[in-house]
Order: sequence, then C-alpha cells, then structure tokens
Amino acid sequence: MKTDQKIKVNVLSEEDAWVLFSKNAGDVVELKEIKPHAKDVSKECGGLPLALITVGKAMREKEQPELWKNALYALRRSAPDIRGVEREVYLPLKLSYDSLQDHSIEVSELVRCWMAEGLIDESDDLEVLFNRGFAVVENLIDSCMLERGDEEEEVKMHDVVRDVAIWIASSSEPEFETFARPGTGLTNFPKESMKESLRRVSLMNNKIEKLPPDRLMTNSKLLSFLLQGNPLKDIPEELFVGLRALRVLNLSSTRLKKLPLSLGSLGDLRQLNLSYTPELVNIPAGVFARLSCLEELEMRHSAYKWDVSGPQSMKRATFNELGSLMHLRLLYIDIQSVTCLSLDLSWLKKLKKFNICVGEQGGPFLYANTNNERIVVLSSIDLSGKAHFDELLANASALLLRDCRGIRSICELVESGTRAFIGLKSLVIGYCKEMTCVIKGELGILPNLEVLELYGLPNLEYIVEGMIPDGESLTKLRTILVIQCDALQCLFTSALLPHVQSLEEIKLIYCSGMSVLIPTEVNVADFSKVRVLYLEQLPNLEAVSKNPLAWPSLEHLTVDDCPKLKNVIRIDNQNPIHEIEGDAEWSLICPGYTT
Repeated sequence: MKTDQKIKVNVLSEEDAWVLFSKNAGDVVELKEIKPHAKDVSKECGGLPLALITVGKAMREKEQPELWKNALYALRRSAPDIRGVEREVYLPLKLSYDSLQDHSIEVSELVRCWMAEGLIDESDDLEVLFNRGFAVVENLIDSCMLERGDEEEEVKMHDVVRDVAIWIASSSEPEFETFARPGTGLTNFPKESMKESLRRVSLMNNKIEKLPPDRLMTNSKLLSFLLQGNPLKDIPEELFVGLRALRVLNLSSTRLKKLPLSLGSLGDLRQLNLSYTPELVNIPAGVFARLSCLEELEMRHSAYKWDVSGPQSMKRATFNELGSLMHLRLLYIDIQSVTCLSLDLSWLKKLKKFNICVGEQGGPFLYANTNNERIVVLSSIDLSGKAHFDELLANASALLLRDCRGIRSICELVESGTRAFIGLKSLVIGYCKEMTCVIKGELGILPNLEVLELYGLPNLEYIVEGMIPDGESLTKLRTILVIQCDALQCLFTSALLPHVQSLEEIKLIYCSGMSVLIPTEVNVADFSKVRVLYLEQLPNLEAVSKNPLAWPSLEHLTVDDCPKLKNVIRIDNQNPIHEIEGDAEWSLICPGYTT
C-alpha cells in the first residue's frame, strides 16, 4: 500500500499518558496509598495509548496497593498476566512481530549477534550476511518494531515492544525460550530460573557480583549468555561445563581478574566479548586455541597483556593462539608490546574486520572519519627503534597514529617501502611532535587513500616532501582536515597539486603559519570537485592561491577569523554554492555573489 506522506506517531508524554491512564483507571488512582504505584504502572506502559487504556481498565477501582504492586511486577517481567493485556495489547502487537528496554545498540553489534547464533544463514559470504542483517533491521524500523537509536548506525526498541518480543520468545516459540532481566537491579544470580530448555539468558547491567559455584546446567541448549555490565569478580571453574551449545558469551564491563580453564570447553562458541575488563590479568594457556569455532573476539580496553610463546608464558594465553583460530573473522584487541608483531601475521588476511591498537590505551582523542573495516592504531609508543609494521599495515585499510615519538614520516614504519600502504583508505595522525612530513614524495604511493586528517603536529612542514612519481598516488583523496599544524605554510605544493583533483572537502583550522593554500598559479579548473571549503582561525592566511579559482562544485564556504584573507573565490550566479558562513565583510570578499 502506497502512502502520500509518512508521519511518525510519537508516544504520549508522561503527563498526557497519566491523563489517559487515569481516565481509564478511575478515581482510585488519586487515593494516597495508590497514586505512587499507579504512577509507576502508567510509566511502565511507555506512553503507548493501547497499553495505557487496556492496563488502566484492568486496574479500574482496585483499591488494594498489593494489586498495583503485582501489576507493576507483571509488566516489568514481560508477563501478560493482567486481565486483558494479552488479548488487547500483546496479541495485536504479536501479529506485527510475527510478520517479521529502550537501550540504543549498534546495528552491526545486533547483526553480529544474529550471525553468531545462526539466525542468519551461515553458508553465505560475510558481507552478504551483514547486508541481509542490515536489511532485516531496516524492515523492523519500517514496521515500527525498532526505532532509530541515540547515535547514527544505532537502533533501540520501545519497552513495550521489547516486552512483547520476550513474551513471544518465552511462550509462543519454545525454541526461542528466553530469560531476560536486564537493568533490573539484581544482586543475586537467579539460579532457580536457569532451566535446561532456555536458549537465551540476559542479565546485563545489573549488580551481580557472584555466580553459582557449581555447574549452571547439565545438558543445556543455551545459545546466548549475556552478563556484561555486572561487577563480577570471578567465574567458578565448573560454570561453563554443560554449556557446550553456547554460541554467544558477553563478559564485557566486568571486574573479572581471571578466566576459568573451562571456558575452552565451549567448542561451539562463535562470539566472545571481553572488552572493558580493567582487572583481567590471567587467561589460562590454550583456552583460545580450543575455541575452534570462534568467529569474533572483542578485547578492547582489557588489562590483559599479550605475550609471545616462551618459557615465561607457558601458563598464560599467548598472542600466537589467535592465529590458530581458523574461523576467526573479527578481532578487536589491544597489544601492549610490539614484540607480538614480530610473529607471522599472515592469518590477518582472513579477517573481515579488525581493530588492533598497539601501545598504550587512551591517549589524546582523535576523531577518525572512517568506516573502514581494518583499523590499526599506534598509540603513545616510541618508534625510534627498529620495530616495523609491514605485515600489519599491509592488511590495514585505516591507520591512526597518535602521540608517538621518534617518527618523522610514516615511511619509517616499514622496511618494505610504501607498498605496505597500498590498502590504506584513511590516515589519521595526531600529536606526533617530531613529524615533519606525512610521506616522502619519492617513496610515497597512496593510491587508495580517501581521507587524511592531521592534528597537533607542530613541526609538520609538508604533506608530501619532494617530488611525487607519476601514477595514481593520492588520486583518490576526497577529504583533507588539518588542525593546529603551525609550521605548515602552504597546503598544496606544485608537486602535490596535480594528484589531488578528486578532493571534495578541505578544512583548515588553527594553523598560525599558513599563508597560502596554493603558492603557485593554478589552472582555473583545478579543484573542480570541491564541495566544502572550511577556513577557521588562520591569522596569517592571505590568499587561497595567486589567482582566484572558480570552484564550480562548491556548495558550502566557511571563513572565520582569517583577518588577512582577501583573495578567496570567484563566484557568479552559475555557482551552486548554498551557504556562506563567516565574518560580516564577506559581501566584499565575494563580489558577484547574490542570494
């Protein structure tokens, strides 16, 4: 069915929801001993008119506080045991759910979980599976089962829709039986609720510190076990015995100090998340190697220090073990020692996605404007030694270099010449005080680079130093952002200019030494694809070039606090520019421009 216009019908505000609920529940909600509980029940309906009306009518004229407390408990545990709720609310919503906690989650994380559980056909290529998962999410959004999340590429589910989903999973479809109590303030693990028939258990974001000391189940069918966001300190050795069907295990954001040897018995595990474990220091040797079906390992911001094989690492899991995981396709990990990179890293080629941080975690913030799938971060390390990263970088599509010492250009990162950079699509460099140029021209070839971002490089004099060989070097560069690089006097040298004709965005901010973007005469047709030109706080910038450019594709121009800048742009009525922002005198600097 076609529509002339799509209009999103939002849920009711808390105030309007209370008015509708009170109208259906009657005067009883104004009783002193009832009103606080009635308010809570109204809030639990999540602003959905159908739920407010049905629950309100079900509670009409009920004067015992115990009944209201029970109603609130029933709503919070996704159980439709309030008269009329199943028939009037859950069943109608079930029709929509079958045709296909208000917490924002990345779409990719959701899709990866589906893949790990086998909910999406596992026989296809990984990219095909991701595309199919994203299509399912979009269909759920179009059907109002999901909402856009708090951030881009995130989604969330309305509380009531979530309750319906849990009800469906727990009662209507035995093969999807679920026990879910996320964010409910639990302090004790609900062992009495752990039935052998459960397929999914979610206890995330509670206050559970201890797990049962013995086996959780004997012959479990459990597929997903989500424990993230609990202050867990220890996992009993026997806990995972009997969970051999488990595919998804999330232990992120916990206070675990060690992992049990029994973790290695999870031979069918596909996804393991150990990120944000600041106290994790002990993982038994051989645990990872035994996870023969593991496809995804996330260990970002973990305290665990990886070693290579040797006499001192006989009892601890080593970096070598990861190379033996034949099905691994996603790896997010922090490596403290560059020694690990001296190993054979040929297995990285089989990974579809990775984010490998070498060096200290944290450090100065860098924003990487990239959707690349293979990211290498070199952070707060001394690069003046003989460490090289040829094999690691040869498999990367993005390189983030921040707060590193002893490096003057990225050419010093490799021994094999710049062919190691052929796959790079994004390059972000920040706070490397000794860097004088990004790359040496006679050595440099970055044929696939699309994004270049430079931050806080006080000694940077050139983007590319020297001549550039003929060929495709930098010919795909679309975006360049330079912030606080005070030694940089010009952006494009005459040698660089012919290679950057695909540029679409140029942004320069806080560069006190910049006097001109292009120090030579340029062809009027140069920069024909640039859509965005952003110039801010460039106190010594006098001109963009020696002769004004036409900028035929320019749509957005911003010039702010550039007091010496006079020669900027030649604009006529054929120019597609939509917006000019900046100082008030721009009507004089841009003659011929009319709004």
